[in-house]
Amino acid sequence: ACYDGTDCVMLSGETANGQHFEAAVQVMVRTCVEAESSTNFNLLYQSIRNSVMKRYRLSASESIASSAVKTAIDINAKAIIVMSETGQTARNVAKFRPSMPVAVLTPNESVARQAFGVFKGCYAFVVDSLEDTDALVTECTNEIRLAGVAKEGDPFVVVCGKSFGRGATNQIKVEYVQSSYWDQMEGAESDMSAHHIGRESGHKGCVIS
Repeated sequence: ACYDGTDCVMLSGETANGQHFEAAVQVMVRTCVEAESSTNFNLLYQSIRNSVMKRYRLSASESIASSAVKTAIDINAKAIIVMSETGQTARNVAKFRPSMPVAVLTPNESVARQAFGVFKGCYAFVVDSLEDTDALVTECTNEIRLAGVAKEGDPFVVVCGKSFGRGATNQIKVEYVQSSYWDQMEGAESDMSAHHIGRESGHKGCVIS
């Protein structure tokens, strides 16, 4: 199942009736992690795309998502950042099974819950707005770097839209992780992220909560 790129695996009898349900889950987790560590994600991407192309015509959103994943594979990107109102773009990116984590930025809490709980490899962040894409990219880059996913100079792919609103995703960008100005000043605090300094956010579009 893991080699085929399944979204999730399920334990039923072992966890519902077994005496050692926690151990069963831990063994399943280790098995899945081991299997995914040997998965050729480039071949998996190609097989999924070819399968879709044989049966259907790619929509604009699917085509953008497919190109974003292929670009991430080609440049060995450390992450893919997706800005999505409805979650459709995030769903399509996850569909092509990238090997790197996908950060989904959305103002919709329902979409965030779906992305974090259902979409494979996705981590969701609820933001105030998607209007200021540059500020969001900068903020998310800091989060990626602080989480140890990427270091300065590493590439990542951004999927967003030039306009704002539903169905506006039409752009793929390659960005590079940059060190933060505040990292170079001992004891300094950035005003960019409200939750880092524990105050209420008053500015729009660039607060990851």
